[in-house]
Amino acid sequence: MAANRQQEEMTKLGFYGLTPFVISAAALWISPIVLPQHVALDFHWLALVYGAVIVGYLSGAGAGVTLAPTQKLRESFVPGQLIALVAFVAVIPDGVLFMWLGAAPRHFIILVLLVYLLMRDMNATSAGLYPKWYGALRLRLTFWAGLSILLIISRLLMWGFY
Repeated sequence: MAANRQQEEMTKLGFYGLTPFVISAAALWISPIVLPQHVALDFHWLALVYGAVIVGYLSGAGAGVTLAPTQKLRESFVPGQLIALVAFVAVIPDGVLFMWLGAAPRHFIILVLLVYLLMRDMNATSAGLYPKWYGALRLRLTFWAGLSILLIISRLLMWGFY
């Protein structure tokens, strides 16, 4: 019974967690007809920063599994630390530390990190470190987050925000 409740709560929270990605993609695509472009561009930053937070969270959750005494995978902490660092770099504003990344590449970095974390979690699920339903949930959540990020990237590219 407790496992079903945990699955239900994580599923609900996971889909609620997609809201910033979906709203940001929608805001960019209804602009400039409904929203001014400068307002819609604020949503792209919201999605970018939120994506980096999610990447950091998922990276940390994987590190917690690595610490489990019954851990079956011999994964190093280094990939998780590098993932969090790359996500941090993706949200550093242009000009800081002489970095210049365009808007679309920043979102692409977050998308690649989410896909990598999905593959890591699917591997952990198949090794029995996570319940089977978690792998299926992560697959669905990453699909919808990835689709939203791709919609954001495509709109930014259409507007010339490379």
